[in-house]
Amino acid sequence: MVTEPALGRLAQALGPRARRDEPLARYTAMHVGGPADLLVVCESITELREVLALAAACGVPWVVLGSGCNVLVSDQGVRGLVIINRAAQVQYPPIEGAQAEDGWQHAPGPHSVRAQAGAQIALLARGTVERGLAGLEWATGLPGTVGGAVVGNAGAFDGDIAAVLCSALVLGHDGQLVERPAAWFEFDYRTSRIKRQEPGQRADVLVAAEFSLRPGERATLEARAAEILEWRQTRHPSGATMGSTFKNPAGSHAGYLIEQAGLRGHRIGGAQISELHGNFFMNVGGASAQDVLALIEYARAEVQRQFGITLELEIELLGWS
Repeated sequence: MVTEPALGRLAQALGPRARRDEPLARYTAMHVGGPADLLVVCESITELREVLALAAACGVPWVVLGSGCNVLVSDQGVRGLVIINRAAQVQYPPIEGAQAEDGWQHAPGPHSVRAQAGAQIALLARGTVERGLAGLEWATGLPGTVGGAVVGNAGAFDGDIAAVLCSALVLGHDGQLVERPAAWFEFDYRTSRIKRQEPGQRADVLVAAEFSLRPGERATLEARAAEILEWRQTRHPSGATMGSTFKNPAGSHAGYLIEQAGLRGHRIGGAQISELHGNFFMNVGGASAQDVLALIEYARAEVQRQFGITLELEIELLGWS
């Protein structure tokens, strides 16, 4: 339970950078979501640590968002503090002196790339391809941030984060910045140790990641990246969408099942299942979060009724009681 006195103390401590009752629709890819009690944008890891420490001292729960992909925020919004993480520095090899200034305990490998959690994963993938580094080209054109990609173990085209993550900097609930090896994340299909945590004061926050890549021919990597980008542009809809809504069940694909259930283009209010891909739910104009959730629940019920398969959400629900 968030109390008004606690929010007031935190707002005073944060000063003018804190925004009261800020609509979260402005910060989500789906363009839906009610207000956050408090919202602050952090541009650096130092600022992120400071804000989290203040929230802990005031007893205010918090949640961290990057680009707002893969998340559905309720129309009632989110109680407590919402932090928009825009710390987005990227270091390509050779990386010199990194561990001395930013918390890393080990020196980077010769083909390692380090990126802060607010960096766009698609831009990181493009940067590695341009430098002849192989291992992230599957993320070409992928929406979202490095933080969201690691926490959700993003993947496509036979690649995923678990296969390339070396280690990451994690801010614990005690305020300490610790380098965690990839094994600590206990990755599974589209999830990780951090994603399985309940949001709030005792959750860990990923602030940066190191990816161990390998040398490759730039021309070959660029050709593959162009192929992947074209595939996404022709098969995934543009516009206000969360990305893939459901995880693919074993032996099938969620989008295929939704389409076979006859739901392509089905609409509730301003929310619609894409005509292009059944696993993409769109805000086609004026959708509420409740419209989107109702459409999700309807699609899941129809797939269960027709095929006996229960679809599991890939997106996260925030602010729903």
